[in-house]
Amino acid sequence: MRILLVLSLLCISLFAEPSGYIGISIEDSTEFFTLKGSDTINASAPQYKIKAGYGEISNFAVEAAFSYMDYSTNVFSSNDSAALMLDITLYKGWDMGYNLYPYLGVGIGMGAMKVERQLEDSLSFSSFNFGGGVRYGISQTYDFDIGVNYKLRTWQTISLVSEDVKVTSHLVNPYIGINYHF
Repeated sequence: MRILLVLSLLCISLFAEPSGYIGISIEDSTEFFTLKGSDTINASAPQYKIKAGYGEISNFAVEAAFSYMDYSTNVFSSNDSAALMLDITLYKGWDMGYNLYPYLGVGIGMGAMKVERQLEDSLSFSSFNFGGGVRYGISQTYDFDIGVNYKLRTWQTISLVSEDVKVTSHLVNPYIGINYHF
């Protein structure tokens, strides 16, 4: 019952002088893969994100983001391709004055990537995301965004000849971006 009350209040707070925004960001993704029964494999690749949100920078906001990440690190096959991802995140921000708005975020995501394996031609994954950052209001319409996200990813099971292997990965994504409010 308390959860329904909290969710209702959260939804109502989104309608208190809300505004929409769109933005872009560039992330430096460092991913630590763990294969069952194997060592950890590290990979680093840039990630590009287009995002759209609704809410207030100094209160609550909901954001949907579409990301592109080139897995040229070849962790899963000799020719890993680009991953396409969709994330939904809930943000809570605070107005600290001086046009500074620190925030925390929590969300979920999913994605897929093409691979060249004998038994698979693509892999899918889901993720739990959280992070934080600071937005600086450049003007009434634009803000500069800097922060870091942590993602816990669970990949689909990889089929080997003799067994199935579960794969998880942890990502640390520092990022910078810019948002346009309307």
